[in-house]
Amino acid sequence: MGGYADRTDGVQGVLDPLEVHVVTFADDDHRFALIVADLVCVNSDVAGRIHATVGALHVDSCWVAATHTHASPEAGCIPGGSTTPSSLATRLLTAARAATEAAVANEQEATLHPTRVHVAGLAGRRNTVDTPTDIPVDALVVTDERDDVIGTIVVSPVHPTVLPADNSYVSADLSGGIRRALGTGHRWVVVATGAAGNISTRHTRRGRTSSEIDRLGQLVAEQLKIDERLPAPPDQVRIRPPATRVIELEPKKPDEIDSAIRFELDNSRSDERSRVVLEQGRRIAGELAAQARTEPYRVAVQAVGLGSATLVSVPAELFLELGESIRARASAANGPAVIVLGYTNGYLGYLTTGDAPETYETFVSPVRRGSGEHVAEAASTLAQAVGETRSRT
Repeated sequence: MGGYADRTDGVQGVLDPLEVHVVTFADDDHRFALIVADLVCVNSDVAGRIHATVGALHVDSCWVAATHTHASPEAGCIPGGSTTPSSLATRLLTAARAATEAAVANEQEATLHPTRVHVAGLAGRRNTVDTPTDIPVDALVVTDERDDVIGTIVVSPVHPTVLPADNSYVSADLSGGIRRALGTGHRWVVVATGAAGNISTRHTRRGRTSSEIDRLGQLVAEQLKIDERLPAPPDQVRIRPPATRVIELEPKKPDEIDSAIRFELDNSRSDERSRVVLEQGRRIAGELAAQARTEPYRVAVQAVGLGSATLVSVPAELFLELGESIRARASAANGPAVIVLGYTNGYLGYLTTGDAPETYETFVSPVRRGSGEHVAEAASTLAQAVGETRSRT
């Protein structure tokens, strides 16, 4: 099992099946596929293989994202990324191809309606207990020619980690709960994870069971109120193909790693689990130090235009503040909605803000402080450029 550093057991059973979802968007010139898998991460090696495979299915471009459920097999999720276990890669490749074939075969005329709601009581900043947070959940609601809702893509900036570290049963966790709450017999639902690096249900969940997953999923569905919140239909959907910018990020310097390893925990302010997690972070920081990496990490951010929305992908666990910064900078007045996806097309690890306090996330991030702001600036500039092409098409 992946997701938690102190896990020793393998998969013992299934609470709910892990799934791979594909949505395709096409106009006369371009077909784009969004592929979302119930895994803790998708490394760049298997994402590249999927890109090549679906290209044979008349897909011009695609993104491969992970929901980041921690109730899934280990996928090679270490800071800086790694190689996907071969058996898992093969199964993911097979499922992605089959789902893409089905998506292309079932394409129909549709309209996209971007919407956003701030959900109270869903989650919060997991290292802060005294600041309630209304979580911004984005959605692309899809309607048919009769204006009936046929599907929804939800982007939740929340760690899907309701189930505890000692759970050994696979599950989509919170993403599955949202899918069940919004899905009906005639409506499909895809749930991706956004800028969830520092957001979880730690201080809002009432338990760590399947029933709590469904309660939180229902909370999201109730707040989205999809049938009531649809804005006026936008212009005809056109695809602005993905644009890419590759950014080089410096690995942590020895002094930054030493700071993490030497960090003194204030026992009066942390519970036992928090202390265990911080100790794990210091151990991982030590492993980073042993690598003595000097070459930069190369991170590819992308933006794609889908009708009146621009989607941004970041191959990392970026903090919510960074995702909101990308959205704010890229959204011009009356411009397209900007929706940020994390855990997409690769896995760097945590991408924190430069002023973040010492936490597990800052300990295990493989890159220097300030890298998060650097990525956010590049991503927002890219998204703005893609969004501006809408007025010229």
